[in-house]
Amino acid sequence: MSAERPAVVLALTPIAERAIEPLLVGPEAAVQPLASVGEADELEHAVGPTADAVLVSPDLSGLTSGHCARVRARGARLVGIALDDEDRRALAALAVDGTVDANTGADALREAIRPGTPERLPEPAPTLAPDADSETGSVIAVLGGKGAPGASECAASLAALAAARWPTLLVELDALGGALDLRLAADAHKGSLLGITRAAEAGESALRELLERWLTARAGWPPVLLGPADTAQALPELARPGAIAAALHALAALSPLTVLDVGFLLEEGEEVGAAGRVHREALVAADAVLLVLGARDQQLRAGLAQLELLLDRLAIRPERLRVVVNGVRGPGAVELNELTAALAQRLAEHTLALDAVLPWDARALARATRAGLPLAAARPRGPYARALTRLLEQLFLPVAPAPRERKRLLLPPPAKPPNEEEVALPWRAS
Repeated sequence: MSAERPAVVLALTPIAERAIEPLLVGPEAAVQPLASVGEADELEHAVGPTADAVLVSPDLSGLTSGHCARVRARGARLVGIALDDEDRRALAALAVDGTVDANTGADALREAIRPGTPERLPEPAPTLAPDADSETGSVIAVLGGKGAPGASECAASLAALAAARWPTLLVELDALGGALDLRLAADAHKGSLLGITRAAEAGESALRELLERWLTARAGWPPVLLGPADTAQALPELARPGAIAAALHALAALSPLTVLDVGFLLEEGEEVGAAGRVHREALVAADAVLLVLGARDQQLRAGLAQLELLLDRLAIRPERLRVVVNGVRGPGAVELNELTAALAQRLAEHTLALDAVLPWDARALARATRAGLPLAAARPRGPYARALTRLLEQLFLPVAPAPRERKRLLLPPPAKPPNEEEVALPWRAS
């Protein structure tokens, strides 16, 4: 691949391709085309490890934000080619990394593909790929909608319950900034998601030993990988194409189960910022996505809007998606009968069903506040913990054959060896 001419995949309409033809072929060409696709469904397969970027038209046949997020997860930048202002608005909604006009010059196009220093991350090693022959763990992304529906608490409790059965990691992945470091009285400067991202990018061979240093261990909690100490400063690095996906592939190779606490922000009006790119990449890279809806009216509306975005914009397949409602019978919550009836109709439109109802557990909340524990760990026999335990069992394939709903079920992690003393490290022996 030439250092002077970035390698690109063309995902352009015939009109857009003709408009920038002098930049694609001939002595004045600014890029080196590797492949060309006519439909969005062909795009992901066409992006190989040598591609620096994808040049894309917003009206490419079948193109969605989901296609764009999956291309970015492979490590290639998305550069939109705009013919007019309408194209620019559409490209902003698709979360491209840069937009150039069709009449742009060669220098501007190259700068959009390689801004400053080359940003493209290396292709993950074959042992970290999700379809590799080597055994890898499962990654579950948990998110909610706007309005504090309890998604972060759900992620923490789910990981705590899973950790009692399997080696499990809880990863804080809120690009707006989380608060787990305060809750755990830990210092994110001593290790965070940013460290794993950099190590995966560098192909670090001692990743297991590094992860051991970076994890936060507290009684009653699973091992926790905190978010960056300074989220605003780390955000440009985390938002680079392929950064989060490479980190998640690395974690899946080290831990049988990883639970992600993903921030709710996926778009900002008609545009998608750096935080939205981070969250979108995490969702498309995860094996399963758990959407937490709040039981209050505003929370429910925000959650259903998030559901539409996941299904329509990001094209998350229904079999990969789980939907739970949290805080039922709590203060300000909609009545259960009314709630389930309304949700059943909306979810059925997408061939989905409500996977769990998480009740309001005031006793668990009081104990969790006093002890500084996840809700499920503070009161393991309470109704909240029991409902979450049933959901956890539904996520994985049963040991013996049993009929299940049409969902994608994850491979169960290996059981902990009997009589083995529990340790804070979440990985298995190689």
